[in-house]
Amino acid sequence: MPVEEVTLTTRFKVDLTDVDEAVISEIQRLFAEYQEIVNELIKFATSKHITSFVELHHAKYRELRQRYPILPGRYIITACRHATRIYKSFS
Repeated sequence: MPVEEVTLTTRFKVDLTDVDEAVISEIQRLFAEYQEIVNELIKFATSKHITSFVELHHAKYRELRQRYPILPGRYIITACRHATRIYKSFS
C-alpha cells in the first residue's frame, strides 16, 4: 500500500488580541511538531501494517518521548491514537 501525505485540519477560535508574538510562535511550533509526529507514526504504521493503537504505542512511544522530551506524554499518546485511526480509515 503506497504511503500518502495526510493533512490534519482543526478549526477553533482563539482570541489573540493580547497575546505576545512569542506565544503565538510557540503555539505554531507545537502544532508543527505534532503534525510531524503524526505523519511519522502513520508512515511507521503503514510500513509495519500496524492497526492497533496499543501496538503502535508500544513500538514508538519511548523513542518519541526521548526525541521530544519537552512535550507532555499525552501528546505522543494522542498522536498514536490519531495515526492509528487515520491508517485504519485508509486500510
